[in-house]
Amino acid sequence: MNDKATKKQKRTKSANAKLQRIAKIASTLFFEKGFTETTVRDISKACNISMGHLYYYIKSKDDFPVIFGEIHLKNISKWEYEVRREMLKSPPETTLRFAVRNYLHLIHARRKMMLFWYRVAKSLKPEQLQGVIESEVRVVNVFKQIVQTGVQQGQFKVSDPFLTAFQIEVLCHTWILKRWFLHDLYTIDQFVDICENNAVSMVRGITE
Repeated sequence: MNDKATKKQKRTKSANAKLQRIAKIASTLFFEKGFTETTVRDISKACNISMGHLYYYIKSKDDFPVIFGEIHLKNISKWEYEVRREMLKSPPETTLRFAVRNYLHLIHARRKMMLFWYRVAKSLKPEQLQGVIESEVRVVNVFKQIVQTGVQQGQFKVSDPFLTAFQIEVLCHTWILKRWFLHDLYTIDQFVDICENNAVSMVRGITE
């Protein structure tokens, strides 16, 4: 790689990091004040940058749902790659635990973005939700493949792998939707352990 290409790559990496920071701050403001009530001026002030600098990264506030979706999709792509690599070397139960654990930590890190979608999805345009919708589909498909593999190997007892995969994802999202209550009772690591065990019980057909 020549010097020109290297410098361009560094600038792109720096810009991506700055956009990630802006997006994180914006998601916090949307969480605290609401999407409609938060202004671009609020975001630039919270980011400690000028309005002109902020407009270098966005055209309007409406860009943020798309940006959030793109960031989340990149995270999910990395998670999917790591889970599929785990599939190649580990039995289904181990892979399922790995997938649940890492997915929960991923959405915990992006919890305010996730809550933003839950709160305002019905008022957003379809194109603003493409990233998050694709992410959801990919997550369920990964869990479904793990479950199907376990069924094929006689380790799991599941009649509908898709529905079970969907239920596992919903179980993980409980941490986001009910964290206001759960965080007083469990740490994220404790909740991860509970979800791992519950997911395994689900696929093994165990009821408590």
